[in-house]
Amino acid sequence: MTRTYDSRRRAESATRTRQAIVEAAVKLHGEGITTLAAVADEAGVSLPTVTKYFPTREDLFTACTTHVAQALDFPSPETLLAIKNPGERLDRIVREVFRLHEQTVGQVWTGYRLEGDSPVLAKAVAEIEALVALLADTLPFDLANSGQDQDTVARFVRAALSPLTYRALRVKNGLDPEEAAHYMTLALAGVLNIEV
Repeated sequence: MTRTYDSRRRAESATRTRQAIVEAAVKLHGEGITTLAAVADEAGVSLPTVTKYFPTREDLFTACTTHVAQALDFPSPETLLAIKNPGERLDRIVREVFRLHEQTVGQVWTGYRLEGDSPVLAKAVAEIEALVALLADTLPFDLANSGQDQDTVARFVRAALSPLTYRALRVKNGLDPEEAAHYMTLALAGVLNIEV
């Protein structure tokens, strides 16, 4: 009976250690710090302990991107499409996209900085961009009679809702989340000829 108990305690301890490493890494990645030594310090473990659980930086990136994705509440395109009023839908889409960006602004910036060196982060960045594109495509706009090219406007909208644009608004220009969402909604309403 003692052996089973000790085995279970070791497994629980290993799970807690692994979780502490992942949480420390996510925190540091949000600050742009990705070294395994810094993660070890933040988690309160030795570097060999980090490399025992995560032999490579890519292994740690995989655990971190999974951890962050599991913590996010992704908006449903179906729920957004159910909003019939174009201005209300635009406002809700901007707020939902920017809410996600606010939760991951530092981590996503780190992902963009390192995507050329990390297949895991390149995949994570591509998934974020695909989600933004999917949500942007739920916007109600018909530019057939406006003289504007639908494809060009759609690309502009995706860029306006990009994590990089959000970072520029929040980090580089100091807008608070409410201001960023409000002014982006107004800007897109003007481009899309939507009354808000």
